[in-house]
Amino acid sequence: MKLNQTLRVLSLISSAILVSMTGTNPARAAGLTVTINGHGSVSPTYKGKALTIGDDYPIKAIPAAGFAFSDWIETSSTNTTTNTNAKLTFQMESDLQLTANFVDVKPPTLAIKTKNATGTNSVVAVMGTASDNAGVTSVWWQTGSSGWNRASSSDGYTNWLAIVLLGANDNNFQAYAEDAAGNRSPTNTVTLTDDSTGVVAPESVAGTTLRVAAGNSESVVMSFDGSTFSFWGSGGASTGVGIYTYSLSDPQTGLLSLTFTAPPSMVSEDGSASIIGLAFTSGTNGTFTNNHGYSGSFTFSDASSTAPGSISGRTVQGMDAGSNVYQFTNSFGNGTFTATATDGDSSGTYTYARFAPDVGLVQESLTDGSTNYVLLDFSPGSNAYYVESYSTNGTFTNTGSFSALGEEATTGYKSPGSLAGLTGAVTFLKNGKRTSFTISFGESTYGQFTANTTKDNDGVGAYTYTRTGTNTAVLQLSTLFPPDASTNNGTSTVPLVFANSHSGSFNFQDGSGNITLSESPATVPFSLVGKVLKGGSGGYAFGYGVFAGVGKNSGDGGTYTYSFCGPKTASATLNFTSGNDGGGTNYAEFWFSSASGGSYVSDNGQGKLNSGSFTVK
Repeated sequence: MKLNQTLRVLSLISSAILVSMTGTNPARAAGLTVTINGHGSVSPTYKGKALTIGDDYPIKAIPAAGFAFSDWIETSSTNTTTNTNAKLTFQMESDLQLTANFVDVKPPTLAIKTKNATGTNSVVAVMGTASDNAGVTSVWWQTGSSGWNRASSSDGYTNWLAIVLLGANDNNFQAYAEDAAGNRSPTNTVTLTDDSTGVVAPESVAGTTLRVAAGNSESVVMSFDGSTFSFWGSGGASTGVGIYTYSLSDPQTGLLSLTFTAPPSMVSEDGSASIIGLAFTSGTNGTFTNNHGYSGSFTFSDASSTAPGSISGRTVQGMDAGSNVYQFTNSFGNGTFTATATDGDSSGTYTYARFAPDVGLVQESLTDGSTNYVLLDFSPGSNAYYVESYSTNGTFTNTGSFSALGEEATTGYKSPGSLAGLTGAVTFLKNGKRTSFTISFGESTYGQFTANTTKDNDGVGAYTYTRTGTNTAVLQLSTLFPPDASTNNGTSTVPLVFANSHSGSFNFQDGSGNITLSESPATVPFSLVGKVLKGGSGGYAFGYGVFAGVGKNSGDGGTYTYSFCGPKTASATLNFTSGNDGGGTNYAEFWFSSASGGSYVSDNGQGKLNSGSFTVK
């Protein structure tokens, strides 16, 4: 992603017509060359005719539609003259050259097809068409008093696209087309207003949190991953997890179907799927009704990816929020756990799964035959919250706060059970040279980053992590992106030796070094749709699969893909169809030091790097 490049200037290649005749009689030798610049013709052409040296001959320049005659340039072996009369009389000389120049005088035409927007503070795709007798070279647009931006196009602006961030009030959108001669179309204007019949319902709820207020004052909070969800009722009642589907019934209505899978009390209570009809008044708000007779209002917001992919190697400490004091400490290993609580000690086996960006479920099978279902809410900015349904049928419930510490998994273990959700600071020594970089681990993907264009420590890919002993493990990294890093780095196998659960060293054929691991909330957004990334004086606005430049990069545009790689790292492939990189591809890696920005490195796929900082809104 090149945030500080200048725009290319496209040039019109003039057509040239050469007419050359050479006579067989030296006294009547022709050797006349006629060149046409622009669009037009000459009459007569004198093609196939021998012209007598010293005689006078007439010729006329005839402009094509949309063009005007400019001048004749007459060049002989001894002199060059200019004549602005379309009708010219020339005296034939040997090797005489005549050039007829025509200029484009017809302005392009432009039409704006989009008339309405989809709501306040949203990204709107404005589409239109343009045409010209010699070809449109650019379309420029602006809203309100903002600067002019270049629209994107993949077919020479026959069809063009502008990605607009709609403001709080009606937006006067205007655009004009320009050709190579500098002719401009009239500036067309349309007022983008909130379209009540437009699409306001989101296409997906993945990565969001839904807060519901029912008419009986009961409140519910739901969070969604790609196909699973968590459900939190008021005060911990009616709390569980499961699978969901979401679809659009019409542009303003969504249908949400919830099927609970745990704990057993919620599965039996709900019976079949819960169907919730969502009527959107904007992209994030509206009213609902469900098949249980409840109705009320709802609000959607982005969810932070704070729930770890694994709790192996962690210790969870909790305290009951009720009148009876109940405290517990659970230490989780690889599939087994030990627990110390105010009502006695216990142990057994467990499974853990993340059901939402900020929620995970622990199912504990105790040695006495009972089962606990512990729902853990890792939401940032508030006290972490748990709900425990005790016994197989979930007849007893505890609620309260908890903390999850990344301590040693079980007695004697220093190597962590999982790297998911951790960020590592790495120092690396190779051929006597020391470098440093950071690495962020998702559940199976990672991002490796250093904001330095002279290093080759950037890239994202897939990884596996295997504990091989009480203080040893093997980390295998497969670089997938960008293409040149994938070719150069390939797959690396790194043996790790841990001094404690969060620091260790490694030594393999390419070098040696140290790694320090830490836990921090995820700051990477699940999607770039509706967001604007800026760096320096340029940036990009992202819609559904398309992007357009803002600021200095206003001429750039195209399509993109975006991937979550780790709690701090994401990657994007930008396929440019217009502007500086028309026809090119950039591979960008983003390190989100916070939810509002961070650092980036981009690669053109051939090893040419560009780096800097960015902000996101």
